[in-house]
Amino acid sequence: MSTALRDVMVVALDVRIWSGRKKLRPEDLTTTGRLPPKELVSLGSKRLCNPDALQPFLQLKRRAEARCQAVGVRFARAFAVPRASAKPVLSYLNSVAGQFAQARAAFLAAYDLELARWSAQYPGYERLIATELLPKAAVASRFVFGYEVFAINAVDADDELAGLLAQGGAGDLTRGLVGTLYQEVAGESLAFVRQSLGGRDQVTQKFLRPVRAIRDKLAGLAFLDPGIAPLVRSIDEVLAAVPRAGRIDGASLAALRGVIMLLTDPARMREHSRLLQQSGPAYRNGAGGVAAKGREGEATGKPIAAAAASPVRAPRVTAFW
Repeated sequence: MSTALRDVMVVALDVRIWSGRKKLRPEDLTTTGRLPPKELVSLGSKRLCNPDALQPFLQLKRRAEARCQAVGVRFARAFAVPRASAKPVLSYLNSVAGQFAQARAAFLAAYDLELARWSAQYPGYERLIATELLPKAAVASRFVFGYEVFAINAVDADDELAGLLAQGGAGDLTRGLVGTLYQEVAGESLAFVRQSLGGRDQVTQKFLRPVRAIRDKLAGLAFLDPGIAPLVRSIDEVLAAVPRAGRIDGASLAALRGVIMLLTDPARMREHSRLLQQSGPAYRNGAGGVAAKGREGEATGKPIAAAAASPVRAPRVTAFW
């Protein structure tokens, strides 16, 4: 087992939310002789309560998942997070669990009234709703928020078992986590490009928040692979050269665009890290940066320093396109 996995903890969320739906039956469509409203019936199911009433639970689930993914990577149906980040992550999840419990209590307290309001919105379809209603106690059991935490340990194997494990690729877990990390970073970066980069010649300091979040995620998981640290250093160089107040434009914005575009492609990230690792002392002495592109847009394959004149210190990372 890779020693890097000793620094990983697996957080498995167990979040269950009542759907507020039941399967639509043929007899439900003959209640009034006409098709029920689409707000009440859709995709072969019928809604038993207002879906808006369930939104707080869905939001809490998304927040819990987002917090785990902010510092870790998806692993099976769970999240592999750095051991160093486990305490703040679990503290956050405990806070969300408390909010989930409060939302559950509030929903159950208003359950009967909520059902009555929903039914009143669709006169003539009361029977369609009422035939599938669950008792409050049964609904209460459908709302669960919890988690389990696991460590990854090596199998205590004899020679024969070790050989079988090796044949099955049992040593590839770390590489799989690194691949997942690059894929997740690429997805987050691409979403950021689509939402925030289009046609802008200047941005505010808020623009840096997702860049720093991605940087922190990579830094927290750098123990998984030696190629991650050079990537983090490149991001740090760009962030260090950006003005700490006011709007960001010119060479600083070009450098930010360059490093973000680099982060949208796992293959580019790996190649960039490989080049910087090969450059060795040259990179540590300040020659690092994103590989530049030629006039036709092709990568030159050589890390270079940006030479653009700017009122602020010129970033070393150039635009990557």
